[in-house]
Amino acid sequence: MRKIVAFFKENKKWNIVLWSFIGLFLVVSLFIINEKENSLRIKKISVTILPESELSFLDSNAIIDVIKGIEPDMIIVGARLENIKIDEMEADLEANPFVEEADISVDLGGRMRIKVMQRSPVLHVFNNKGQSYYVSKNGFKIPRNEAYTARVIAANGNISESLADSSFAKTKVLNDLYRIALYCSKDKFWDAQIEQLYVDNYNDILLIPKVGNHTIVFGSAEGLEDKFTRLKAFYFKGLNNIGWNKYKSINVKYDNQIVAEKNGLFINPVDTAK
Repeated sequence: MRKIVAFFKENKKWNIVLWSFIGLFLVVSLFIINEKENSLRIKKISVTILPESELSFLDSNAIIDVIKGIEPDMIIVGARLENIKIDEMEADLEANPFVEEADISVDLGGRMRIKVMQRSPVLHVFNNKGQSYYVSKNGFKIPRNEAYTARVIAANGNISESLADSSFAKTKVLNDLYRIALYCSKDKFWDAQIEQLYVDNYNDILLIPKVGNHTIVFGSAEGLEDKFTRLKAFYFKGLNNIGWNKYKSINVKYDNQIVAEKNGLFINPVDTAK
């Protein structure tokens, strides 16, 4: 083997011939593989909807309907790969409001693999026009699906923004609601505790918990991490000792303090900075 390598190194002409042969071989091989792929027929369709742990706005049949587009009678299983426009199918899927990302591939066995990353809602909005829609983790607005109701925080009250106004949350009120809901979704305690957000006529956001008869006056999403930190401290240091049903309202909208009101009794502000 060393003698052969040395021969080609010492003879430039044969060296050129060798590399030309290798290049030709690669070109022919790629051509043959390409022709084989183009003549390949689709034998099966496999659909995966991610994340698999969550319920889906779409099922396999709906996804196949989307990739067929305006040709509902299109035959995919049995069709040649060269007649399938995969790029257009992916684009159609990603144009769907329930889909965040899509990938379609076909293996050499003829299996078409469709992977869809669905949008994950964090907020269910009921605006003051009687319309409802979802807001996803990245702030994208998702239309309501009659076949599927996501178990996420609901928001209602003085919310004017509709689904048609924009693709993403646009107004300050909706952005604040989205930020609060997103924060809760990432925190196990608040995700289990907060079930509803309400916007009053002053555009203050109120949090309605699952446990306790009180309302939390949150204000806006400004300083939301500090507000939730103060509120959690009050929950564990105050409510656990006094009782979760003793309070009518808990106000955290003001900096460094919590204003609590018992049923029939006003509690002086607590300076949480101390």
